[in-house]
Amino acid sequence: MKHEVLEELFSLRGRVALVTGGGSGIGAGCARRLAELGADVAVADLRSSEAERVAAIVAGAGASPLALQADVSVEGDVAAMVERTVAELGAIDILVNNAGIYPSHPIAEMPVDEWDRVFAVNVRGAMLCTREAARAMRLAGRGGTVVNVSSIESFHPSFVGLPHYGASKGALNMLTKCAALEYAPDRITVNAVCPGGVETEGTRQAFGDGLKEQLEQRIPLGRVGRPEEIGAVVAFLAGPAGAYITGATLVVDGGYLVS
Repeated sequence: MKHEVLEELFSLRGRVALVTGGGSGIGAGCARRLAELGADVAVADLRSSEAERVAAIVAGAGASPLALQADVSVEGDVAAMVERTVAELGAIDILVNNAGIYPSHPIAEMPVDEWDRVFAVNVRGAMLCTREAARAMRLAGRGGTVVNVSSIESFHPSFVGLPHYGASKGALNMLTKCAALEYAPDRITVNAVCPGGVETEGTRQAFGDGLKEQLEQRIPLGRVGRPEEIGAVVAFLAGPAGAYITGATLVVDGGYLVS
């Protein structure tokens, strides 16, 4: 009986998820967790080879996979990505807006084109994906969920060099609330997950010169996170157990912000 209750609360069988930036890092962790819980998963990434690699992992978990190449900041790419997901997997029930970039520059040396590119991917991309996926969810008439991958940088800067990233994630948090309000009548929930330090392919480079060790000294749980741990929280929000949560920003940082 207990197993049946757990199945009812966390199963994603019969659901279709689209994960942007799914070819590596947190996105790949989300794709794996969603597939393990039964969802079919479309993996979208700027790099088609990485999308295909993670799609193969999704297939290994027993889910139907789809690999897509897309730049989420380009309106046409987003429309085509959503259209193909619906055409090949039958629907979109879950959108994970994970695609994001985080080049490092202090404000004093900030190239304007770099600032604009970060906002184009991290904010405009999330808006475009939400708009197109929610349109498909509305047409299907069975509700859905959007989970935005934000960051604790939206609340507190960890170090100098990411003002555009932190500001873009602050904007993403507000976009989350606005979208939650707008789409609630359609039974579409919209939430944000705000990870702290997570060890990924990208952050391993940024964690050079002892930065990882410095971060871990400030994290009460004593370590940085893993992509699959963020994926588990995303899966919770996407499943039946999280069905009554919308407009929320959930911090997943090992206690960093309270240290």
